[in-house]
Amino acid sequence: MSTPSPLARTAQTLALTFMSVVVGLGVVIALTVPEADLSLPPAYVIGGQLVAGVAVALLCTSIGFRAAPITPGTPSEKATVEGLQKHQTSMFLRLALSEVVALVSLALAFALSEGQLMTYVIGGAVSLALMGFFAYPSARNVRRIEAALDSSGARSGLSAAFGLGNGPAGTHQTL
Repeated sequence: MSTPSPLARTAQTLALTFMSVVVGLGVVIALTVPEADLSLPPAYVIGGQLVAGVAVALLCTSIGFRAAPITPGTPSEKATVEGLQKHQTSMFLRLALSEVVALVSLALAFALSEGQLMTYVIGGAVSLALMGFFAYPSARNVRRIEAALDSSGARSGLSAAFGLGNGPAGTHQTL
């Protein structure tokens, strides 16, 4: 395995920054909600958060990994830079979609009369799980985007840019 490029490290840092915001908001909620206790919110709130999490997961799966393919004949270095840019755009979409559950839970924490802190904790946990699975530039997620970028026959070199090696092109289609 090779070393990730600086742009790849930037993508990882951006994803972790989005994830840390969810944790930071949890601290803010714990400090600002008067008489915050650890009681659970009503069942319909938890159910709504889980349904929202499933809906976001479906959105991330269906539209979050779309990327316009690299044009065949594009020079290798330019294809890699273009691939990194398209990956970053796709990652931001998946991060924003994943953060919706936490943001709605934040609003609910102030609107509800019971279980405010746990409302955000549950919503934040759902968002963090979604971000970790769908948005963080893991090998699986990078190769899914690379498969879309390489679908017209050009090679983006995205896996190599993330230090994941070059792997055969056929492996991208199975992810």
